[in-house]
Amino acid sequence: MNHMNIWNPGTNDGGTLARRRFIKEFVVGTAFSIVASREWLATLVAECTPTTSSNGILRVRVSDFPALQNENGSVRLLFNPINASSFPANQSFYPVIINRGAGDQSFTLNSRCMHQSCVVPPFNTSLGASLCPCHGSRYAIDGAVLAGPTLSALAKFTNSFDGTILCIEIPNLGYTVTGSSVESSVGPRFRLQFPTKTSLKYEVRFRSSPADAGTVVPFSTTETGAATTNLLTGNNSTVTVFVDRTTSSGFYSVAVQANTG
Repeated sequence: MNHMNIWNPGTNDGGTLARRRFIKEFVVGTAFSIVASREWLATLVAECTPTTSSNGILRVRVSDFPALQNENGSVRLLFNPINASSFPANQSFYPVIINRGAGDQSFTLNSRCMHQSCVVPPFNTSLGASLCPCHGSRYAIDGAVLAGPTLSALAKFTNSFDGTILCIEIPNLGYTVTGSSVESSVGPRFRLQFPTKTSLKYEVRFRSSPADAGTVVPFSTTETGAATTNLLTGNNSTVTVFVDRTTSSGFYSVAVQANTG
């Protein structure tokens, strides 16, 4: 997921300079999981730059995922609903498998089985493999083929790790957000426009500085409508949303929701 931080300069004279200095592409996302029967929502924040503008960076704070604290631990992050044994034709992105190797080594893999495009589950320590549910292909922790009808390893995503944040480059997940101030009949608002992908879930976040994790803010899809929506489902078109401006300056960003599963 890739997006643009939008600096909201307010009315001060220093706004233009601040906007030029601080607008930069980076990624913010969310991950949802169940731990000990309790729901939690973790913010995935880091600063990495994709190699191309069409790619996005999924940034994972490894400490947020208990499974990744141990060697051979594994999680799978998905951007849209999937079926365990098949992948809907109208979906764009297969889930991402993150496997913890020896030490701080991480293997970040596309979960698409190279046999007949089924969805591969996370690495199973007891099996010593990720076992494709369709035809029994088995993949090693690094995605290499161990057995089964497939002849090709799982595709690898480029990643980097600084000891805290794991940055994973996802092809074709990049996008750019544009923003502008609006004086509407219901008060000052900020308008955000961004392209969406079918079935992906989007939310708007606000931060007072680039270092903040950010908070989810409600929005409206019309200039004067009530800002009560927190999540938008993409439909492969460019959308426009409006948020209420409650401070004179700050950063708005658009995040794609990622779920564990």
